[in-house]
Amino acid sequence: MIETTASREKLGHATRIAYGVGGAAGGIKNNGFDYALLIFYSQVLGLPGWWVAGAIWIALIIDAVSDPIIGYWSDNLRSGLGRRHPFLYTAAIPVAIAYFFVWNPPTGMEGVPLFAWLLALTIFVRVGYTLFEVPSLSLAAELSQDYDVRTMLMSYRYFFAWVGGLTVQVMLFTVFLVPSEGDPQGFLHMPGWSIYGLVGASAIFTAIAITALGTHSRIPYLMKPPAERDLTITKILK
Repeated sequence: MIETTASREKLGHATRIAYGVGGAAGGIKNNGFDYALLIFYSQVLGLPGWWVAGAIWIALIIDAVSDPIIGYWSDNLRSGLGRRHPFLYTAAIPVAIAYFFVWNPPTGMEGVPLFAWLLALTIFVRVGYTLFEVPSLSLAAELSQDYDVRTMLMSYRYFFAWVGGLTVQVMLFTVFLVPSEGDPQGFLHMPGWSIYGLVGASAIFTAIAITALGTHSRIPYLMKPPAERDLTITKILK
């Protein structure tokens, strides 16, 4: 579907910003997993470092497989909400809940059960976030045919990714983790990690919801799959 001048004019700054806010979800998730996850599970909870690295590695492998699967599914989905927004709405709550529990494991859990907890939740967060990330990135190319508008959409997205991710991460190390005698960095302050998980999860949910709701009105103008296809699990996996 080629965008008309009338439909292009409806893409106001509020919609562009709403789309960009979704980038904060990725910034928060990526910063947490890239910079804090290994510290938390190895130095704070006592899980061997190579176990933590193994869980992260396995989750990344599964994430690499899930990306093209969800991309194909999104490209060919037909629904009353279009082909992108069902994924955006589906991802918001599960990925936020899973991210919260990454930083709030059951008290006293250790060893193999803790490894299983970490592995399951990192996989869930990564695959759940892919439900949002892949369709929402594709959405940028469908919201407008104008090169400058598309560039602005991605500029907003990366801006909020950096600001959102860094803000929550700075809060972790300067506000949530309270230093004490024998723990000058505050890494062992468990309530701080719990609050970090809550704030991060809440911000991820809010960012995804804003993008989904803020671009909802554009659904009638978005592109449709090229032809009717019967989507089966076998076909999607293939």
